[in-house]
Amino acid sequence: MRFTPNSDSVDSVDCHQAEEWGEGGWVREAAHAGHTGHEVDFDASPLVRIAAPRVAKAVRIAAPRVAKATRIAALRCDLARLEGVHRGSCAHLPLGPSEMHAHLPEPGLPCGALNEIAADAYSDTPAAFGFVFALMAVALRSRPGSAVLVLQTRCRMDFGAPYGHGLVQWGVDPGRLIIVETRSNKEALWALEEALRSPARLATVAGVIAGGLDLTTSRRLNLAAAPRATPLVLLRGSVAAGTSTAATRWRITSAPAARDPFGAFTRPRWVVALERCRNGRTGKWLIEWDHVAHCLCLAEGVADRPPVERAGVRRIS
Repeated sequence: MRFTPNSDSVDSVDCHQAEEWGEGGWVREAAHAGHTGHEVDFDASPLVRIAAPRVAKAVRIAAPRVAKATRIAALRCDLARLEGVHRGSCAHLPLGPSEMHAHLPEPGLPCGALNEIAADAYSDTPAAFGFVFALMAVALRSRPGSAVLVLQTRCRMDFGAPYGHGLVQWGVDPGRLIIVETRSNKEALWALEEALRSPARLATVAGVIAGGLDLTTSRRLNLAAAPRATPLVLLRGSVAAGTSTAATRWRITSAPAARDPFGAFTRPRWVVALERCRNGRTGKWLIEWDHVAHCLCLAEGVADRPPVERAGVRRIS
C-alpha cells in the first residue's frame, strides 16, 4: 500500500492507538517524504503500525519547501523584470568611492530608476544643487547624449540660476545641457516624464521641485526611465513629505571645502547620507568633488589611505 504527500490527510494518530488497529502497513518517516516529494511506502522499515482503513488520517505531510534564499532571489528577478530594470554596465552610474559602492546593490547609482536628493536644511539647498550637478557631470562623462535639467522657477528665486562659466568649471558642458523651466511642480513632473519618454538619447535627466512627490507620480517616472536605463535624479524640498518608489534617497549637508596651501578653496565637500537604498544598506560619508578628474572621492581625513602630499606642504612626524 502506498500513500502520496499530496493527499488530504490532516489528522495525526497516537502510536498506541495505531498498535490496536490490527494489521496494516509500516510507514516510512513522514518528514522525509514531505521534503523529497516522494510517495510513502507502507511496506518499508517499521516505525508506526497503522490500520489500513485509517491510512488517510494517519500523518500530516507538508508540501515541499523551497529554500528561503532561493525564493527571495526569484522574487527579486521577477520584480526586476516587471519594473524593466536593465542589467549590465549601463544599469548603474559609477560614483567613484568604493566605500559608497559597497552600500549599493551595484557599483554605482541605479539607472532606470528614480533617485531622490534632499537638502538637510533650507540653507543646504545650494550644496544639494552642487551634488546634483556633480552627478550630471559624471553622467555626461560616461554616457553619450545630452543632459536635461527641469527646474521649477520657485527653486531658483533665492539662490539663482545655473551659470555657464560655473558649469564649465564643475565639469558640465553647457552645449550638452538642456534647461527646462516651469511654473509649478505639476508642470515640472510632466516635463520630466516627457523627457524620459523622448526618443532622443539622453545621458541623464534631473529635476528640481519645491514640493513633494506622491506614489503614483514616482511610479510613472520609474516606468518612463526604465526602458533605456536613463539616470534619473530628483532634488526635492528639504521638508517635502510623501511616499515614493525611489530606489535611493540621499540627504545632503554642506561641509567646509578643502583648501590649498594658500588658503584658497580647492574641492567642495558634502556630508552625504544614504537614507534609503533598495536591495542595499544605508550609510554616511564626507565626500568631495574633484573638478579636474570630474569624480567624487572621500575626503582625505576619512579615506582609508594616507593623505596625499601636496607641493608646499611639509608633514612633521
